[in-house]
Amino acid sequence: MKFEEARADLPDAIYSRLHGKIESFLPPQEEAIKAGLFKDKSILVSAPTASGKTLVAEMAILTSVSKGKKAIYVAPMRALISEKFEDFRSAYPDIKSVLSTGDYNESDAFLRKYDVLFVSTEKLDSLLRNSTHDFANVGCIVYDEIHMLTDMDRGPTLEFLITLNRRIFPSAQIIGLSATINNAGDISKWLGCELVKSDFRPVKLVKKVYFDGELINGKRIKLRNVEDPLLNIVIELIKDRKQALVFAQTKKSTIASSKLISRVLYPTLSKDDKSALEKLSLEVLKALDRPTSQCEELSELIKAGVAFHHAGLVNKQRKLIEDGFRNGLIKFIVATPTLAMGVNLPANTVVISSIYRYGDFGSQPIPAMEAEQMLGRAGRPKYDTEGTAIIISRSERELEFVQEKYLVGELEPVLSKFNNEMAIRRYLLALVCLNIYNSEKDMAEFFDGLFLSTSGLDISDKVEDALEFLEANGFINKKDDRIVATRLGKLINSLYLDPYTGVIFIKFAEKLKKSGAADPFAVLHVLFCSEEFRFIRISRSEFEKYEEESYALGLMTDQNVVEYDRFISAIKMAHIMDDWMNEKNERYIEEEYRVPPGEFYSLLERMRWLVYSLKEISRTFGAKYNDISRLDIRLRYGIKEELVPLVSIPDIGRVRARKLYSAGIKTIAETKVASIDSLSRLLGRKIAEKVHRYLHREDSQQKLV
Repeated sequence: MKFEEARADLPDAIYSRLHGKIESFLPPQEEAIKAGLFKDKSILVSAPTASGKTLVAEMAILTSVSKGKKAIYVAPMRALISEKFEDFRSAYPDIKSVLSTGDYNESDAFLRKYDVLFVSTEKLDSLLRNSTHDFANVGCIVYDEIHMLTDMDRGPTLEFLITLNRRIFPSAQIIGLSATINNAGDISKWLGCELVKSDFRPVKLVKKVYFDGELINGKRIKLRNVEDPLLNIVIELIKDRKQALVFAQTKKSTIASSKLISRVLYPTLSKDDKSALEKLSLEVLKALDRPTSQCEELSELIKAGVAFHHAGLVNKQRKLIEDGFRNGLIKFIVATPTLAMGVNLPANTVVISSIYRYGDFGSQPIPAMEAEQMLGRAGRPKYDTEGTAIIISRSERELEFVQEKYLVGELEPVLSKFNNEMAIRRYLLALVCLNIYNSEKDMAEFFDGLFLSTSGLDISDKVEDALEFLEANGFINKKDDRIVATRLGKLINSLYLDPYTGVIFIKFAEKLKKSGAADPFAVLHVLFCSEEFRFIRISRSEFEKYEEESYALGLMTDQNVVEYDRFISAIKMAHIMDDWMNEKNERYIEEEYRVPPGEFYSLLERMRWLVYSLKEISRTFGAKYNDISRLDIRLRYGIKEELVPLVSIPDIGRVRARKLYSAGIKTIAETKVASIDSLSRLLGRKIAEKVHRYLHREDSQQKLV
């Protein structure tokens, strides 16, 4: 439908903003308008990648803002919500929008100043726990990637939020966005939404299976006779000058496949490309002050026009790679599946190198829905008329399975994952603390409103067990028919902790109060015993090593409340952070523990939140928490105890503090009396002058007086 043809259906605020920017509405957008997008109707859009879903959300947001109401845009991953925020801010710079993905325990009162909030699922959950008053007058809530309801980790939080928000903001328009899903009707019915389901794609998608040197899609196309399947496909893509995303199931296989591709890709690059890739390679190498072996490996591969992409990379490296791919400089990215939902990064061709992933029950085929997310990246709007999606099959049996499951089979339905003890106890406490649901009858009403209820599952026994757990551990009190959160329960909830983690930390705080001091390693250990790190896995040989070591360590974690396997595994993780605090660098950690920088910094970020939480719990129980506070500083900078005073000086971090200390300048007082020349020799003139001004700021003020 042409834009001008829809004029009668468009509010003036929408028409004036979009006039001249778009020529016509894509089918899903047209259907959403007809379904009542501008008449306050809630809409669920289930459509393929690049089919125009985001504009539906933007139009709903713009309509809400034009009415003087606020809007919230929710997405499951930080990378995705950051991208959506940047795109919106660029398109509508006059609208006051803000991105919030920070600490879980903060209460963002400043949000009242903004019209549109872009937020990750977990952060919105945290904000609502700390204050619902900052969210008055909400007119629209967008839930992007709503099919993530079926994700074991993020699904329960999303389901809780949607159910809660329907109670808190009953008049808010809901916009759900999803890739094609099997049971979109069930979700739209649960949400009370009008369903817009479309198979429209702006670029035609052709799915093929590779087997035994041939691409199969009805007819068979013979490729060059190269033994390795991926290499055979890549050679053909290079010949046709096609960019491609290759999905592999492990970090190790992304690196191995990247090396394979580099050998045939590099000789085909132009002189200009090689020169530009050299510069990009250097930027990627210098993303860390001291490059790790992974940085060096990635840097070398980028010189050849290929990059691997997984959670082990730091954010700067991921962005450099993604931008390099978008501008055509990087020809191939080999990524783990998280890239499929993390950012908008389409390619002419997508290749799934293996359909199997190792899980709790051994090697298993990936879900059809996950494969569809990856395959749907094929085809670049405005550049391609056709996108090609290829799944590699390595046997006749696998070929038949791939064709039946991924090419012509139905996608799995989206199912609730709220049926687990951790989610139930966590969100029961959150409900009580909100002071909206204050009786078991109220609780039952809330659970009846979950998407879970559509499955017919009865979890009343689990709810009852969770309430007993919360009451037994002092998080709630039952008074007649009312359920009231205790001061301790409110603290655990505001800290965004699993109540079971609360129990572990409370036991530690009680021991700390008696002992009066805590060894840093013991603190690190209890943090890694928390439920927030419940998926730590170590090898059998490592387990035996750390189990033997555990007898000699002065650990303070209560073994009665922590599973034994996690108790032992946490020792390895504590060693990682202990080495960091003893000034071992990222390269050492990667090589010693096989933890790449991206994963390490993710661990570090979570650790600092848990350190803060443990400190607050210790303070509540009257335990001395100075040791924990200093440990937080040491974790932040990766320093030994002796450098703690020096890093309190602005612009002095790990490396500069060590230079000062090694030169005999060990305290703030000694730094203050040092000459600018001596500081310059250690820190450089510019930093030395800034440090000198900061330390002598009071002297300058007194002179002025």
